[in-house]
Amino acid sequence: MDLHKIIVKFFVADPSSVKLDEFIPVFHRWIQKHAVEGTLIDVADYGHLPQGPGVVLVAHEADYFMDTMEGPLGLLYNRKISAPGRLPDRIAAAFKAALVACAKLEAEPEFQGRLRFRADEALFLANDRLHAPNNDETLQALRSDFSAALAKVYPSNFDLRRVSEDARRRLSVRVTSRAEVADVSSLLARIG
Repeated sequence: MDLHKIIVKFFVADPSSVKLDEFIPVFHRWIQKHAVEGTLIDVADYGHLPQGPGVVLVAHEADYFMDTMEGPLGLLYNRKISAPGRLPDRIAAAFKAALVACAKLEAEPEFQGRLRFRADEALFLANDRLHAPNNDETLQALRSDFSAALAKVYPSNFDLRRVSEDARRRLSVRVTSRAEVADVSSLLARIG
């Protein structure tokens, strides 16, 4: 499957522990310090929109959102341009980029002790309805690529479940680990 526009989201364990506007200065600082990979461009605040994209760190290759649109508050990594490698490698790279950003946010002074991301669950979205329509056939076709990619992330088995049956929506797959996972840093260490 020729899928390059990949989205991965990790959810905040306690969304009430932080406010969206707290991420704005942090993302601006990330631009100044080149804190995450890519050509970082700007920060956009959509926090005034209910269940919207929240706060966005805009980059050339991929955007980073503190998002409330795709489920509860979480960090959403949105790969926009083609990435090298086979599909399992691209999926694993998207998970790694999201985990790196999650770990960095947890370590920011503003959030220490308050912000923690759930490691046992993630959301995968295919942002390409042409190459990955939202149906069971696509999920079946992706299953071996998911297994190869997620074996690098999770220590044991995981469940994959489509979030919506609506063919008009993007393919959204909830990934749930069957093993107890300590934190996002543990997952990041597994990927290397």
